[in-house]
Amino acid sequence: MSERTGRVEPPSVDAMTASDRHGDSLLRRFGRGIMLPFQPSDRTHSAVELGESLQQTITTSRRIVVSRPRAGAGESTVTALLATVFAHYRNDRVLTMDITPGSDALARRLGVRPESSLGDVERGESDPDSFEELRPYLTRVRDRLWMLPGVQNGRRGGVDGQTFHRTLLPLTRFFGVTLIDRGADVFDGFNRAAQASAHAHVLVAPATRDGAMSIARAFDWMTAHGNAALPADIVVVFVEQEPGEDPTFDAAGAADILRQSGAAVVRIGYDRHLAATAAFDPQRIAETTRTAATRIALEALRRAR
Repeated sequence: MSERTGRVEPPSVDAMTASDRHGDSLLRRFGRGIMLPFQPSDRTHSAVELGESLQQTITTSRRIVVSRPRAGAGESTVTALLATVFAHYRNDRVLTMDITPGSDALARRLGVRPESSLGDVERGESDPDSFEELRPYLTRVRDRLWMLPGVQNGRRGGVDGQTFHRTLLPLTRFFGVTLIDRGADVFDGFNRAAQASAHAHVLVAPATRDGAMSIARAFDWMTAHGNAALPADIVVVFVEQEPGEDPTFDAAGAADILRQSGAAVVRIGYDRHLAATAAFDPQRIAETTRTAATRIALEALRRAR
């Protein structure tokens, strides 16, 4: 629905069918319901502890950058999942931002159509001194979750490294967590400033041998450029985009090697709901996807402190 016109566009039959598809099969959901009373209590406690850890107080706003070594990794999906998790568990506001020119992947995953961008804030008559003054520029996703693209319709419009420090950084004080989705193949001043100012990083790659090699090359580059300690601030996420995408990929072995550098490693398995639709329903993603996203959020928050 458009906030300006109030018009609702009816979804197509194909879109309705895709969005209704659950991440878990009916058999798996049915079996989980039967076995729930017999599952060990530590499994329930683990989920509760994850949620409680995510609710811990943050004294100052934390910025988490989600990026990829190469295109097609699914970092916008991971950003949207993390934003949903943080907004669900935390009591403060969460801001999401896509700073890749020409990309609306994050907005599509969140199911919104932003009408303003950071550039509009930059061109405003005065800097917002409160959340209420910033609110007209934001797009509400759901309770406590907001979006503000770095650019609109692919137009950079003078948004540069100075804009990041002058405009974006002051705005993040109105949010507990700010998630920034960026393409690793973009090296302008704005993206470099976002990367350098992050409290933690989430690096996303396909759950394949090539994906693992792209992460390894990124870590080697960090070491060669004097950032050998940076992997300790990184959560590596391997995303399986198709069932059995790469049967030869040794996920456990790759994770062990990457953890030696100090990074955390989490895998998101194939999810039928995420694969079938653009704007996902948090209630329909697979249980394993929800658990993985919660663990990624917790690992990123731990590294951001």
